[in-house]
Amino acid sequence: SEYAALARHIIENPMLNGETIRLDGALRMPPR
Repeated sequence: SEYAALARHIIENPMLNGETIRLDGALRMPPR
């Protein structure tokens, strides 16, 4: 459900989708 909320946020805010993905990726998948 969290992913669905994120996906909806990206769809509703196309201008912010790049930064949202970058921030979410940094939080969920820290560099190894």
